[in-house]
Order: sequence, then C-alpha cells, then structure tokens
Amino acid sequence: MPQHLHLRSAGLFFLLALGMCSGKPLQAQFVVERSPWLDDGRITETPVVQTWQVTNSLTNEPLEAEFTVEGINPRRAVKLRIDEDTTMSLEPYRRYGRLCVESDFMLYSDYVYADPEVTADTIRLEPLTIGLEAALPAIEFMPGTEELYFTSIPALEALLDFVEMHPTVALAIIGHENDDSNAQLTSDRASRNRARAVVQYLVSSGVDAQRLAVEGRGHHELLYPNPQTPEEVEANRRITVRVTNY
Repeated sequence: MPQHLHLRSAGLFFLLALGMCSGKPLQAQFVVERSPWLDDGRITETPVVQTWQVTNSLTNEPLEAEFTVEGINPRRAVKLRIDEDTTMSLEPYRRYGRLCVESDFMLYSDYVYADPEVTADTIRLEPLTIGLEAALPAIEFMPGTEELYFTSIPALEALLDFVEMHPTVALAIIGHENDDSNAQLTSDRASRNRARAVVQYLVSSGVDAQRLAVEGRGHHELLYPNPQTPEEVEANRRITVRVTNY
C-alpha cells in the first residue's frame, strides 16, 4: 500500500477506535435531520429548487469548485462540481452539510436547510491569508464528551485534504465549549481536549505536528449565548481553524 494511503487509513482507524472505546457501534450512515419548516402547516414535501453559486468573497468573481455534500444521499456524502448557477432540487425536511477544499482558498464548511423562501444561495470562498479563521461545524463530538463522532469523518478528511493541498500552511486548531456553568478552567480544558482530538487525527494521518497548534477558548465565544435546544448547545461546542502561516 502506498505510504500516503497507509497514513490516511491510520487516521480513519484512529477515529473508528475512538467510537469503539465509547461502547457505541459505528455505522457508515449520516443523520438526516428534520428541517424547522417541516412542522409548519403551510409546507409540503414538494422539493425546494435552489440555485447554488460560488464566488470569490473579495472580488465577487464567479468560481467553479468541488463540494462534498451530505444529505443528498442519507447513507453517504456526495461530491458535486458547483459553478455559478448550479440548480439543486432539495428535500425540505433535510439538513445539508457542505464542505469545499479549493486551492488557495480557505476550507469552507456549513450546514443549510432547504428554506422554501430561498431561491438562490451564494457560497463565498475566502482567499487564503494569515490570520483567517473558519468554523468547521461538521466536526462533531459525542454529546457531552470530547470524543469525535463518526459523522465527523467527511469534515476531518476535508481538513486533511486542505492541509495536504497547501504544504506551507500551518493551523491553530481551536476548541470552543458551551457555557454550562462549569468553572472556566474546566471549560477551557474541555475545549482544548476537543481541539487536541482533531490534531491527533491529523497527526495519525501523516501531518507534521509542527504545523499544528492547539487552542481552547472555553465558552468565551458562544454562537448561542442562551441556547434553547440541544442542537444549539452542541453548536457552541465546535471547532474552528486559524491560518498561522501560509
């Protein structure tokens, strides 16, 4: 087996081993989440037609880029080439995860629902520069723990691809924690441990540890200061990455 494939297999084994240690079996299937519009009596299951387009965030220049999209097929992520006017037919009751690794641009990751009121969605890729920071909501953890969840595999693989595509890039992997009234020290430690789990995955896949740094911001940068749902609590427990060298 070629060396780079061996190292990548080691990274996947690392994540699978974490799941085994947690006592919960892993399955190669993604979670298809309900859309908040599904419970609105005015909404049917009629597919939502949207135009997705990609642009350079600085110049607004149209781009063509490959995306990994979760939710189109509930059992696996799908790779799509999206240009400035790609038309999508989306199910209104699904959450879609989008990942993009494009040369000289920051790694892109988000979640979207098929909002029936939205007919066009512009994805803006940010040109790489030192200090740029991006959130990776698709890196998920077992609820209330610091263990990577198997649904994180596509995002972790995208992050690995990003690092390999840009050999001069160095990153700070940053963990964030929810404010659940824990002491600040405990919150900071938990967020660092989450970031460290991501770093360990990358290193086990062959990335030089010298290119990676671990940071924990605790609960100082909450997306939802007063979370109302379990999803908002878990969204506060997230990973971001910052470019420290390019």
